[in-house]
This record gives sequence, C-alpha cells and structure tokens, in this order.
Amino acid sequence: MLDVAIAPAGQGELLTPFSVRGRRETKGIDVPSHAHEDGMLVLVHEGLVMVQAEGEVWTAVPRSLGWVPPRLQHGARWFGQARGSFLYVRPDVCGRLPAQCCSWSSTPLIDALMQRFTQSAPGELSPAYLAQLFEVLLEEIRQREHAPLRLPMPDDGRLRDLAHTIMGAPDDPAGIDEWAQRLNMSSRTLMRRFRQETGMTFGRWRQQARLLRALEMLCRGGSVTEAALSVGYESTSAFIGSFRAAFGVTPTRYLAGRG
Repeated sequence: MLDVAIAPAGQGELLTPFSVRGRRETKGIDVPSHAHEDGMLVLVHEGLVMVQAEGEVWTAVPRSLGWVPPRLQHGARWFGQARGSFLYVRPDVCGRLPAQCCSWSSTPLIDALMQRFTQSAPGELSPAYLAQLFEVLLEEIRQREHAPLRLPMPDDGRLRDLAHTIMGAPDDPAGIDEWAQRLNMSSRTLMRRFRQETGMTFGRWRQQARLLRALEMLCRGGSVTEAALSVGYESTSAFIGSFRAAFGVTPTRYLAGRG
C-alpha cells in the first residue's frame, strides 16, 4: 500500500506536487493500470519502479527522474522501500516533454527544483516564479540523455507472478527445476514460454532483474559488496563482471557517470 499526499491546487495550476511512501512488500507494491489527464514527473528517492505502458516496461532507480505523458494508460510496481516526489504537469505544456515514457539520471539541480516544487507551502511560489523555475527544469532535462533501463515482463499470470517474486527476492537461489515445480509445469515448458513472452532466456532475465535490484541499492549509497550479496552473487568480482557485461562499465564508473 502506498501513502499518497497531494498538495491542494487551484484549477488550471501549472504544477500539482505530491509525495508517495510505502513499506517494502514481498512481491512489490502494485499500482493498477490507470491514466491521468495531466503529465507526471517522478523523482525516485528509494526503491525500484517498473512502469508498464504500451506493451513496454521501463524502470527507474533512485536518483532518476521519470516521465509519464498525459492520458497514457500505464501500471506500475514498486520494489523495495517506496519513496518519491511527484509533479502533475498541466496538459497544455506537456508537448515540451517526450511523447512516451522515459527516464533520466537526476542532477543536483533537478533534485533541488523538485524539492522546491514539492515542499513549498501552497501559494508560497507565485505563478510567474513557478513558471520560471519550471523553465529551468525543462532546460536541465533537455541537457540529460534518456537513460532507458528495460526489463520485459511476461503476460501470462503465473509467469508474471514468478517474475514479481524474483524481483522481490533477487537472492532466492532456486533453479529452473524448482521454479517449474512451484508452477506445476515442466522445466522445458517454463523455459520455452518464458522466452516466448519476454524475448529472453529465464537465466538471462533473472540476471538482469538481479542487476537492476543491485543498481537500486548502489544508487541509494550501498557498497558494491553489499549490492552483490543482497541479490545472490557469491562474490563481488562475479557481480562486477556481470554488471560490466550488461552496462558496459563497472558499477563505480556507472554511478560516476550519473552524477
């Protein structure tokens, strides 16, 4: 369950801020599919957010700014401790932001602007000043490269439940045979159907899921060793090798590039 606090806003306001908090749940916190008239910016403080829209799934880790366009049907699942700052953006100015869901690594300026928007008392910022700050935010976003972190999710209910379980407990050591037994299907059927629905082998998908959960921990200040052990790697060197193969650089270099 997510606790949502939305600041009161007058009709036609450029921005409507709100915040979200939620405790860790075993298979993540589910946000059912929905749409809203406004666009939405979200700065992730804690947790890993997976958003599903138009047949695609994209993720946002801590210190990421995500964007959902107006009137776009989307659902989400939040893994780990959930905490974020949100801005509803009036539809008539959303044309200056992308037409599809995307995310960017945040910057100190983006952090400060989102804090100003979401933590100011109602009426504290004049409309003119708010518009000026929003212009700065848009320009800062334009300077950032879109940083897609995708993890395809299966449509089949049992396979999707399996995927959510792995995301919620990435250190679970169960192998393909044990997972197949849990789902009451053969190992061969599980491997074939999982690949059909995600385009990835089960082993590769699980590795990508583990790396994304590890990245979540790294982005909120955890050490490389802590991140590696928390998602089931037996050694830091094996984790660094997998991370480099997936992202092209070591965890330390990846985080340095997000600053």
